[in-house]
Parts: sequence; C-alpha cells; structure tokens
Amino acid sequence: MRRRLATAAAACLSALALTLSGCGLMDPVDISGFAKDAPDPDAKVIRLANVYESKHPSNRCGTATMKKELATKGIDLQVYPSSQLGTEAEIVEQVATGALDIGISSGAFFGVWYPDSAVVDAPYLFTSADEYDQGTRGKTLEKVYDDMAAETGLHVFSSWYYGARHVTANKPVRNPDDFKGLKIRTPDAPLYLQMINAFGGTATPMALTEVYLALQQHAIDAEENPIPTVSSNKFEEVQSTISLTGHIVQGIQLVTSDHFLDGLEPADRDAVMHAADSARRANLQCVKDEERDILANWKSDDTIKVVEDVDVDGFRDRIKDQMLPKTPYQQLYLDIQKEVAGMPAGKASQGGEK
Repeated sequence: MRRRLATAAAACLSALALTLSGCGLMDPVDISGFAKDAPDPDAKVIRLANVYESKHPSNRCGTATMKKELATKGIDLQVYPSSQLGTEAEIVEQVATGALDIGISSGAFFGVWYPDSAVVDAPYLFTSADEYDQGTRGKTLEKVYDDMAAETGLHVFSSWYYGARHVTANKPVRNPDDFKGLKIRTPDAPLYLQMINAFGGTATPMALTEVYLALQQHAIDAEENPIPTVSSNKFEEVQSTISLTGHIVQGIQLVTSDHFLDGLEPADRDAVMHAADSARRANLQCVKDEERDILANWKSDDTIKVVEDVDVDGFRDRIKDQMLPKTPYQQLYLDIQKEVAGMPAGKASQGGEK
C-alpha cells in the first residue's frame, strides 16, 4: 500500500539521478581496489548507493567485499557512495520506485514506510556490536522485515553493523542535563527527533554531507555518530569533545525491491544474498577494529577529548520513560531484547544470510 504512495517528486528525483549518472556526472566509485581491469562487458550490472564516504568501513570493507565476490559470478556491482544519488530517504525512495537496485540505509528511514521497522535503531536496544549482529538475524526482526516487504515492496536482506553512536560537542555531555540548550544535528528521521527531545536537546535534521561546515560555522553545536563516521568525516577537527554515550548500537540495512529480486535468475539472486552475507562479516570486523583503533589514537595524541564517565543509565531511563511509550514498537523492542538474551553467547558473527 505505501509503495503506491511514493510521490511524483520521488520519481522525478530518481529519474534525475539516473540521467546524471548516464551523462557521466555521477559515476560509480571504485571503492574496492580489487577490479583494476575494465569490467566484463557481458556482466550483469547492479547499482548500489549509500551516503557513506568511500573510505568508510561500510564501503572499504562492506561493499568492496560484496563487489569482489559478485565479480566472480559475472555480476558488476556499481557502487555510488558519498550521497551521490541522494540522502538516505531519497535512496530508499529510489529503490521503492525501481530507479535503483540496492540501497543502504538505516531503520529510522524505513520507519517512514513501515513504523515497526524503526525499532532496530531504537536507543539502547542492543549493548554491543555482536549483540546487534546476532539480534538482527533473529526471528523477531526477520518477521518484521517479511511483513514490511509484504506491505511496501521494500525488502531488507542484510544488516551490517555501523557502530555505537556517541555525541561530539565543544563540551562534555555526561548526563541528560548537559543536553539543555544544545543544538544537535541528527539524521532527518522521526526517531532521532524523539530521542533528542527525550534527552532534552534541540534536534536539527541535516544531511551528513552538510554537517562539517555547519559545525565549523557554529550553525549547530553538536552531532552524534559512530566513531568511524566521526573520523571519516573529520568531525574531530571542528569539535573538542566526544562523550561515549553509546545511545544507539546501530547498523545499516541493505534494501531492495521485490520486483528487482523477482527479476533475477535464481543463481544471481543466491549470489547477491551470499555476497551480502560475506560483506556483513567483513564489515563487522572492520568496524569493530576501527572503533577500537581510532579511539586509542584519539586518546594517545589528544586529537579530541574522550569523555568516558557518562551516566548511561540516566540516558537509558529517559528513553524508557519518555520515548518508548510514545512509539508503536515498545513491545517489539522488549521482544527483541528477550530474544537476544536467550541466544547463545559468542556466535554473533556466524551464520548465513536471512
């Protein structure tokens, strides 16, 4: 039903993106470092877009792994990073209208299409990278995505760890009171506005590509992102402090349309699913390594002050008391946490694709 509600504006945007790409103004970036030769002219082309810098783990380790594996199956995965084809919301719209084969986005943006799917981005749902990786392959979220596909035609087929989100600012943010008077950039999705409101700050939705300049010019006071994203966008150059709030242990989801999947030969569909799962594992290790190494470097060279004595329980209580009761997925949130608690420990990064 919601698929049929995609606006004419979204279709026009998608058409424009395709036209610019066809004219060579927006070409796929070779993020892999693997394919130095010209692609096989007979290869099947699949187009994938995301908003992350080419050196971000989601591309350097994730889509690069996927591209390399698919090349051995006669498939040319063309990757458009760095918001070349639009914001996260626009990428999802392009997938829905059929203008793009695969997009990478996060649950908060799928929530606009299917509210329950936003639960995966809910604050303090997961406590670690491995717990995220395990929980997103559990039966509870699998059913959410199956139901979303049935209603909207948007099919989430792989979830990759993105990192634990923390707050950067020009002052420490140790407890919710420190959010008062803070104008903080968030992605333009309702979940983030609800979260920052619960914390007591002022949310300012903004595209990721605009954040550095906005911080530099003091149009905003702060932003919140995982450590690899802070680093790849050089936010530590324009912020003095990172407070380890860990308010969202987050991932990003690969989304396509049922129409695209149904149009693939069975062997090609299996190849896409298998490559995405190989990329999931490579990306998971890559992000975990970067979170550890970047933080250690920041501490050793004092690039940015790292605040670790954060009242996480205070933030968690704000979400429990002020945000979750106003969402449609409060019970789903609790069901996922219960499912994760009952899963065997130490096997989070194993297993095949859903």
